[in-house]
Amino acid sequence: MTDLCLWLSGLRGVPEDDLGAVLPRYWGRGRAERLTAASSLEVAGRLLGFAGLLPAAALLAESEGIATEGHWVIALEPVAFRGQAGRAVLQPLPGLEEAAAAALFTSAVEHMADTPWILRRGARRWYVLAADTPDLHCPDPEQVWGREPLALQATGADARRWNAFLNELQMLLAAHPVNQDVDASDQEPWCLFWAWGEGRLPSVRPVPKWRTVAAEADYLQAAARWLGLPLSYPKALQAAIKLPDDLLWVWSGAWLYPDAAKSFAALVPALPSLWRRGGRLECLTGVLASGDIERLTLRRADRWRFWRRPARPGHALPGVW
Repeated sequence: MTDLCLWLSGLRGVPEDDLGAVLPRYWGRGRAERLTAASSLEVAGRLLGFAGLLPAAALLAESEGIATEGHWVIALEPVAFRGQAGRAVLQPLPGLEEAAAAALFTSAVEHMADTPWILRRGARRWYVLAADTPDLHCPDPEQVWGREPLALQATGADARRWNAFLNELQMLLAAHPVNQDVDASDQEPWCLFWAWGEGRLPSVRPVPKWRTVAAEADYLQAAARWLGLPLSYPKALQAAIKLPDDLLWVWSGAWLYPDAAKSFAALVPALPSLWRRGGRLECLTGVLASGDIERLTLRRADRWRFWRRPARPGHALPGVW
């Protein structure tokens, strides 16, 4: 097949007729469905052939050479609280220089040696491995960055046990001489983490429908590599007249409706080649406030539906993955 899937992961609302021209017009011509999706990681998992949530932490760990076979994995993303419009919101922190990072990690491993959790260090984040599968669910970063985290806590039967481990780890790091020196120099200490991406890799690698992936997010690139899928680069595709077959193209970012319409309009010159080859276009929104997404499916024949009354955005019927 020669299909194309555009996942507008940062588009948090359905395009309206009075904002932009091209994207709302296409949305009105195709078949729109509502799909259940609790998070971006669930959408990514469904698109890439996984049974549910994408095990992003395990995929990232594997991409950094950390063996995860037989283990459940969760990522620890270093974060800081920043002031924004009178609120304290979470923002990611960059990695530390090697000597400081190694000192913090060595202390953490020694202190936590008697716990069932196994610590591993990556280039800019840490990972926690477990032999069992804890009942623990954490919001992914796209739900967290720039928001107040109080309502976005870990849930599940093992959340209390996990929070006790994480709090002890963070207090240990806060008191470490490395972070004391950082704090004294008015920089952000490396002692707060946001846990996310929990899961374990399946024993059998999925076979996704999409055969090429174009995405900027590191966890999606890690997933493509683990699945053996070639990667394309979004900037190169934006000027392409012919797109790769069966392409999953993730358009991330904080989308506003006019911006989405302009970006979609730039893609239109590549669509005739898709239609000639009998291809199909799928567009997916990000996770909407209703807790689901909308998927538009547009085939060649749908271009000639101009004589029909377009379907209004937001009036999609329930669908299945």
